[in-house]
Amino acid sequence: MTETPAPGSRWFAVPAFLLAAAAVFAAWWTTGRPVAVPDGAGGKIPCVSYTPFRGVETPFDETLVAAPERIEEDFRLLKGRVGCVRTYAVDQGLDRVPEIAARHGIKVLLGVWIGREHEKNIQQLEAAARLANEHPNAVRAIVVGNEVLLRRERTARDLAGYIGFIRQRTNARLTYADVWEFWLKNPELAGAVDFVTIHILPYWEDEPTANAKAPAYTVETWRQARQSFDGKLVFVGETGWPSAGRMREGARPGAIEQARFFRELSRLAAKEDGLDFNLIEAFDQPWKRASEGTVGGHWGLFDDARRAKFPWTGPVTPNPGWLFHFAAGAAVALILFGGALGARLPAGRWLVLAFFAHVAGALIVLAAAETADAGRNVVEWILGGGGMALSFLAAWFLLRTLAGARQAPRPAPVGRALDWLARPRPADLDRAMALGLICLFVLAGATAQTLALVFDGRYRGFPVAAYLVPAAALAALAWLERAPRPADPHAFALAAVLAAGAIAVAIIEGPANTQALAWTGTALLLALPWLKPIRP
Repeated sequence: MTETPAPGSRWFAVPAFLLAAAAVFAAWWTTGRPVAVPDGAGGKIPCVSYTPFRGVETPFDETLVAAPERIEEDFRLLKGRVGCVRTYAVDQGLDRVPEIAARHGIKVLLGVWIGREHEKNIQQLEAAARLANEHPNAVRAIVVGNEVLLRRERTARDLAGYIGFIRQRTNARLTYADVWEFWLKNPELAGAVDFVTIHILPYWEDEPTANAKAPAYTVETWRQARQSFDGKLVFVGETGWPSAGRMREGARPGAIEQARFFRELSRLAAKEDGLDFNLIEAFDQPWKRASEGTVGGHWGLFDDARRAKFPWTGPVTPNPGWLFHFAAGAAVALILFGGALGARLPAGRWLVLAFFAHVAGALIVLAAAETADAGRNVVEWILGGGGMALSFLAAWFLLRTLAGARQAPRPAPVGRALDWLARPRPADLDRAMALGLICLFVLAGATAQTLALVFDGRYRGFPVAAYLVPAAALAALAWLERAPRPADPHAFALAAVLAAGAIAVAIIEGPANTQALAWTGTALLLALPWLKPIRP
C-alpha cells in the first residue's frame, strides 16, 4: 500500500526541488535566448584596434615579444570580418603586423607609441617609417602617438615636431589620435597632420551617454569635430562599447548592448558622407582590468580565448554558457537543500526551501562569473572565493533553521567575534560564534566595498550577486529570532556606515544606474538587522 504524504512530510521535498529547478532553468534560459538586433552595415567592420597580448600578458612588460605565429593566428580570425587594423606601437612583435596583414588582405593604421622618453620615441618613429616604406600597400597611414595630450606626457608642439621628423622619412599619410576634446583644445596640431583622428567613447564621457543614444551621440560628436576642422578629414580612431562591467549612470555594458552599439553605429555611418571609424577593439585585453576594472578588459569583438562574442548579422546570444551556469547553480542548490532532507515539512515550507536554495545557487554562480571577469590578482580571487563561501554558509544556516532542525541561532556579537579572531579557540567555535564571524566578515566586506564606491568608484563594480544571499539570509535569521536582538555597538557602527554609504552611492550614481540602486537595496537589507531589532 502506498504511503500517503502527511501535512508534514519528506515526500514533498523532491517535487518542490524540481519545481524550483524548472523556474530557475527558465530564468537562465532567458539569458541565453538569441535576441534580434538590426544587422550591421557593409558586411564587415571597417577597422579594429589590435594588440596581441593574452591572459596576464601586458605591454608594460618590455621583455615580451609576441610570436609572429600568434599574430598570424589572430589575423586568420579577422580575415573577412574587418577591413583594417589599428596598432599602437611597433615593438613587442608588432613590427610583423604589416607583413602578416598584407597576406590576409587587411590594411594597417600603423601606430607609433609616443611617451616621455625622447630616445624611445625616435626609435618608434624610425621603425614605423621603415615599415611603411617596406609595405606601402598595407600601411594605410601612420598614427603618431595615442592620447599623449590626455596623459600630459608631451605638448602639441612636441607632437608636431615628431610628425615633421617622420614626414621626412616616408610618404605615408600621417595623423595623431586623441580624445576629441583635446583636439579642440589644440587645434593648431591639425596643420601638422594629413587627417585628424579623434576618439569618441560614449561610455567613458564625463557625462556618460545611455545605450540607446550612444550611436547617435558618436555621429553628432564627429559632425561637430568636422565643423571645427573645416577642410580636414576627421577619422574616428576609437569608438566602442564594453561587453561587461559596471554601469555609469544610464550606460550599461553587456553583450547585447555592445552588439547593438556596433551595428547601429555602422548603419548611421553608412548614411554620412566621410564618416569612417575604428572600433576598439579586436580582442579583449585582460591586462587593462588593472587600471580600468572589469570594464577595461571587455571591449573586444572576441574574448581573450579568441571566441567571437557576436556575428555582424543575425541574432545575438547574450549568455552562451547559460546551461552550464544553470547546472552549476543547481549543484550548489542540491548541496544546500540536502541539509534539510531529513525533515518532515509541509509542501509550502519545502517550496520556500527549494526556491531559496536554487536562487542562492544561481547567485553564487553569478558571483563566481563576476570574480572571473573582474579578478586581477591572487588576492582578489581569494576575496571572491571567500565571498562565495560566506554566501554558502549563510544560506546553509537559514535553510537548516527553516527546516526546523534547530531554533534560529543568534549570532555572537561582533565584538566577541573580533576577540575570537585575535585569539582563536576551537572549543569556543559554536554555532553562535560561527554565525557571528559570518556577520562580521559580510558586514565589514560590504562596508569596505561601499566606501570604495563612494570615494573611488569609477572603475569598481557593484557586487550584488556576492552579497545578496548573505544579506537575505541574515535578515531572515534575524526576523526568525524569538526575542529582540540585544544591542551590538560594533555591528551597529558598521551597519550605520554601510547604510549611509549605500544611500550616498545611489545619489552619486543617479537614478538611471540600476546596478547602483540594486547595490543600495542589498546593502540596506544587510544593514537593517543591526540598525533596528527585528521581531518575529
